[in-house]
Amino acid sequence: MNVLTVGGGGREHAIVEAVRESGGTVFSVMRNRNPGIARASKDVLLADETNVERVVAWAQEVGAALAVVGPEAPLGHGLVDQLESAGVPTVGPSRRAAQIELSKEFARDLMRRHEIPGLVEYHPFDDLDEARGFLRNHVGPFVVKPIGLTGGKGVRVMGDHFQTREGGLRYVEEVLEKRIGSQARVLVERKEEGEEFSLQAFTDGEHLAPMPAVQDYKRAQEGDRGPNTGGMGSVSVADGLLPFLPRDDYEAAVEILRRTVRALRSDGTPFRGVLYGGFILTAEGPKVLEFNARFGDPEAMNVLPVLREDFLEVCESIVEGTLSERLLFAPKATVCKYVVPRGYGRKSEAGRPLTVDEDAIRRAGAVLYYASVDEKDGAILTTSSRSLAVVGVADSLPEAERQAETALGHIGGEHVARHDIGKAETIEAKVRKMKQMRVV
Repeated sequence: MNVLTVGGGGREHAIVEAVRESGGTVFSVMRNRNPGIARASKDVLLADETNVERVVAWAQEVGAALAVVGPEAPLGHGLVDQLESAGVPTVGPSRRAAQIELSKEFARDLMRRHEIPGLVEYHPFDDLDEARGFLRNHVGPFVVKPIGLTGGKGVRVMGDHFQTREGGLRYVEEVLEKRIGSQARVLVERKEEGEEFSLQAFTDGEHLAPMPAVQDYKRAQEGDRGPNTGGMGSVSVADGLLPFLPRDDYEAAVEILRRTVRALRSDGTPFRGVLYGGFILTAEGPKVLEFNARFGDPEAMNVLPVLREDFLEVCESIVEGTLSERLLFAPKATVCKYVVPRGYGRKSEAGRPLTVDEDAIRRAGAVLYYASVDEKDGAILTTSSRSLAVVGVADSLPEAERQAETALGHIGGEHVARHDIGKAETIEAKVRKMKQMRVV
């Protein structure tokens, strides 16, 4: 089967490997030449993934029988709608259904209308004076979110990114004036306390098959300091939960995703593809921080290596509406650690060469996924975004962490990584925090 994959990051490299392992012939579209994806593909189109006409024409030219869209931007440009109109079944939501990610206000309003649990108190503003008046009387810490897409870097939290009400208001003003997220509109939400986790699920618009829970580390520096990033790494555990996440809270999060899929279908915008819930586990249970309309990055690199099902069969069942709600995942822990250019999160040092000993990484028991790099004259060069990721996959979390850490030692050149991801002391601190919060 000829399969079109869209996107050139680490998430997409994981998708491509899953397609290839299922026997698919990969034809990939990406902006810059990801060497891992290129190597696994029969042919590559280097193009802007949001150039819908060009992508659709190439899909038809190569005889794609199925397409899988990785990043969010093409969803917002209606790529799935146009591929399916051209006769190419596609794993990914329509532009209307993708509003669950494209507009944070849409997602919150959907939850409110359908009385979906886990809703956080929120207030939208497009007028600075109204926002100022609201915050003058607001009690407690708050979060400022641009309405639209910001690549995971637009949310700012009181106590982390600003310390005072005035600091938050200055960011509200910046969002409105600079149209951060492509809209002069902003959400102010109550800050929830707890531990964040990600839960992804396959869905055909009616049936929902949840994946193992993952925790993403978004801050650029160790100890969860520094600016927000697209994600510096992530962990999952062999039982599909997390050390701080009990089974009943996991199931509550699954039910939130299930009700969200039901709500979208009842509104006439059925969602097909991968629905991602960004949750925070609070003393009252899981609350929704955000939804994404596709695999997370890096979270895709935690779950796809442990999927025991044939990935292409899962994809076909999504587009055919026959998805099984009980998919098997290997009982393995995973630890993903990203290599990023120096300055990432502020001003990245692009164009710096990296050396990668792929054989040594493989011998360490880790999986290598290339992300946003340029391959020129046989050299791997950094771009402004994340460069590559190594993933340890093992029976236990400490063993998976050791594999990932060993693999990092086989990457040379100027780069940065968070070595604390998956470390025992980091995990134990999260468990202690949640135990203290949930003591009655």
